[in-house]
Formats: sequence, structure tokens, C-alpha cells
Amino acid sequence: MSLKGYKLPQGNEGFDLTPMIDVVFLLIVFFMTVASALTTNKLDLKLAVAEESAIPKDIKDRFTVSVDAEGKFFFGVQELSEQELSSRLAKVVEGNTNIKIVVRAGRMAEHQHVNKILTVCAQNGINDIIFATYQSEL
Repeated sequence: MSLKGYKLPQGNEGFDLTPMIDVVFLLIVFFMTVASALTTNKLDLKLAVAEESAIPKDIKDRFTVSVDAEGKFFFGVQELSEQELSSRLAKVVEGNTNIKIVVRAGRMAEHQHVNKILTVCAQNGINDIIFATYQSEL
């Protein structure tokens, strides 16, 4: 078999990168959307500043309970009464006994409201609690 006189097809000899670029742009849009959704699920509170605060290494798998200056309780971003908060935590404890809580209290929140959160946690057998604060600039 002779290849004499056979000409190779002329044209683009590289890869078509258009589909790969489309996929990369879609991934970028996806991660930007997820990142913005994660940051918007936080209640806007002015937390206290602690000089000796430390950033915990692992805060995933923690539920967030917040109290604002008016004494309103929040589970995540959902506002609840003290009784509703207690029943919600009781339901969470049913499925898992190793519940971890982050307490976010506004600077102007009275301690009696923070104490109510701690009491509700204790009544439901939750003892792994950390407090969210801003880290000091010192």
C-alpha cells in the first residue's frame, strides 16, 4: 500500500478548548453563588470583642443559636421563642447526642437572655458550647 500522492487534511490541528472553557466558567459561577449563599445565612449582629479569643479549628457540624439586643432568639436565621428553641433543640438531639452549639450574642444583649440559651441547652443535654466573638486587634 503506497501513500504516494496522499495529502493530509489541512486545518486546525489543535484541541477545541471551547467546551472546557465553558465548563470552567460554569464552575466559577457555581462556586461564587454557593459562597454568597453561605455568607448571607448569617444573622447580622455586632458581637463582643475578646482579647483572648481563639478561632476554633473545626466549627463545622455546629448549630448556631443567636440572641440580639431585644432578646429575640434565632436558630440559624429563623426567629424562635424560648419554647420553640427548646423544642427545636430537643428534636435535633433525638437524632444525634453529640450536638455542638455556637452562641452568638450581640454586644448589647442582656446576660439573662444568653443564660436562657444556656439553660435550654442544658435541659436538652447539650454541653459542647462555644461563644462567637470578634478577635481583638491587639
